[in-house]
Amino acid sequence: MKRQPIGVDDFKDLIDNDLYFIDKTLFIKEIIDDSSKVILIARPRRFGKTLNMSMLKYYFEITKEDMSYLYKNYKIWQQGDKYLKEYNKYPIINLTFKGIKTSSWDTNLDIIKINIKNEFQRHSYLLDSDKLILEQRNDLKQIASGKGTISEFIKSIELLSKALHIYHGEKPIILLDEYDTLLNEAYIHGYWKDAIDFMKPFMNESFKNNIYLHKAIITGIFRVAKESIFSDMNNLNVYTLMSDEYTQYFGFTQEEVGQILAYCNIEEDITKVAQWYNGYIFGKKKQCVIYNPWSIVMYAKKGYFEPYWVNTSGNEIIKKLATEGEKSIQLKIQNIIQGGTIGQVHIEENIIYSEIMKSENSIWSFMLMSGYLKSIKTELEEDGVYCTLKAPNKEVHYFFRNMLRSWFTETIKDSSPDELLKALLTGDIRTFYKLFANTVERTVSYFDVGNDKSESFYHAFVLGMLVHIDKDYEVRSNRESGYGRYDVLIIPKDKSKKGIIIEFKKVDKYENETIDMALEAALKQIEDKKYETELISMGIEDIIKLGIAFKGKEVKMDTVK
Repeated sequence: MKRQPIGVDDFKDLIDNDLYFIDKTLFIKEIIDDSSKVILIARPRRFGKTLNMSMLKYYFEITKEDMSYLYKNYKIWQQGDKYLKEYNKYPIINLTFKGIKTSSWDTNLDIIKINIKNEFQRHSYLLDSDKLILEQRNDLKQIASGKGTISEFIKSIELLSKALHIYHGEKPIILLDEYDTLLNEAYIHGYWKDAIDFMKPFMNESFKNNIYLHKAIITGIFRVAKESIFSDMNNLNVYTLMSDEYTQYFGFTQEEVGQILAYCNIEEDITKVAQWYNGYIFGKKKQCVIYNPWSIVMYAKKGYFEPYWVNTSGNEIIKKLATEGEKSIQLKIQNIIQGGTIGQVHIEENIIYSEIMKSENSIWSFMLMSGYLKSIKTELEEDGVYCTLKAPNKEVHYFFRNMLRSWFTETIKDSSPDELLKALLTGDIRTFYKLFANTVERTVSYFDVGNDKSESFYHAFVLGMLVHIDKDYEVRSNRESGYGRYDVLIIPKDKSKKGIIIEFKKVDKYENETIDMALEAALKQIEDKKYETELISMGIEDIIKLGIAFKGKEVKMDTVK
C-alpha cells in the first residue's frame, strides 16, 4: 500500500517515492487552455497550491532529463497532441515566497533576495553562454552572487526572462507560489509600507512590463487589492474560491475522498468524515463541494478525527479580528461558535488589508477566502456576490473555540480561569471583582491611549467565558428578554444553580459621565428592562444581576440588591 504524501509538496518527490496521489494532472490542461497571460489562483493554505505548481514546473520545463515518466500514468498524457506538444517546451522561472514569515522586514527582504539568487544559480549555464553578450552575463552574475541593489532585484525576473528567451528561443513561464505570505506578515508586524514599496514594482516588472513572458501562474490566499500591487496589470486574470474555474484542482472532491478511504481500508461513514473536513464550497454558478486535503491526508494516515489543518498555522490575523474587533463582529463570531450563520454578506473578492478591521464585509470576506467560513447560500446581484456564511466543519468550529479558550487563558494570567469563573458562577462577586479588575488593568493597559479597545476586550472576555463553561452553562449575548436586550445571560443547565445577568456600561465621556454613574445606569437597566424574565421562564430562581462599568482600564461592578 502506498504511503500518504504528508508534508510532500514536490511532484517529482511524490512520484519517485511512490506515494499516494489523486490525479490532478488535468490542471495542466486547464492552464494550457487558459488564454490569460498572467493567472492568479487564490486558495486557502495547505490546499495543494505548491504541489500543483511543482506539477506545472516538471511538465513544462526544458530539461536534459526526461521527466515524462512522471505523467505517463496520469490523465494529462491521454489528452492528445495539443497538450503533449507543450511538454518539456519552456524555460521555467520558479519562485516561492512561502517561507517568508519573520517579523522583520530586513530579514524577509534578505530571504527574497536569496530565493531570487538561488533561481539565478539554478540557471547558471547562462552565466558563461556565448549566446549572451558580456554585459548581460555580468548583470546575471551580479544577482546570482546576491550582490545586486534593491532596484536590480526588483528588475531581476525580467532580466532572467530575457536571458532565458535568448538562450532557449522560447519565452519562459514564471511560477510564483504564495506571493501574499510576505504581505500577511507585513500586516501583522507593521512593515506594510516597506513590503508594498518592494512588491508593487517587483510584480509590475516581472509580470506587466516583461515582454519576454510566455505565461505566469501566481498562487496565494487572496487577491490583494487597492494597495497597488496589481493596479497596473491589465493582463491579469484572478480565480478566487468564488470563481467557477479550477474548482476541483485544489482540495479533494467527495468522489476523491471516497477513493482515498477505500484505498486505505477505512470503513468510517463518509458522512462523519464530511462533518469534520468537508464544507468548502468553491465557485458561484457551478459550485463544487471540497474537502480539506491536508486534513484528509492526515486522517487517512492516522485513522482518527482531529483538527489537523487548523493546528498548522498561527492564525494571528483571525485571532486579532476576534479579540479586537467591534462588538457586532464579536457577537457574530459567538454566533458562529454556537453553530449559527452570518448573512447576507457582500463578498469582497479583493482583500484590502488596510481596511480589514474597518469593514465587516472585509472581515467576513477575509475569513471566507482563507477557509475559516463557507457559503451555504450564494446570490448573484447587480452589485456583487452575497453569501450566507457559517463555519465549514467541526475542525474549523474547534479552531474558533480553541483560539478563544487560549486567548482567555493567556489573558487571565495571574489567576486561573477556573478560579475567576468559579467566583462568578457561585456568586462570590467580591473575589470575581478583584480577579477581573486585575485582569482588565493589566490587559487594557497595553492599548494605545488614542485607540481605546477596552470595549472589545469585554466582549472578547465574554467569548472566552462562553467556551470555558459551555458544558454546564449556556451563554447568550445581546438577545431580547423582558423589555430590552441584555448584554450577557449565563444559563445553568442544572436549574438549581445560579443564573447570571451581566450588563456592561462604558463611561460616556461626552456626557461627563462618571464610572459610578455608569454603574448605576447598568444596574437600573437590568431592573427596568426585567432581564430576569427569560431565566424565570426556564424555572431558574436563584439569579445574580451584575452591572459592570468601565472607563479604559478602570472598572467597577455591583449587583442589584
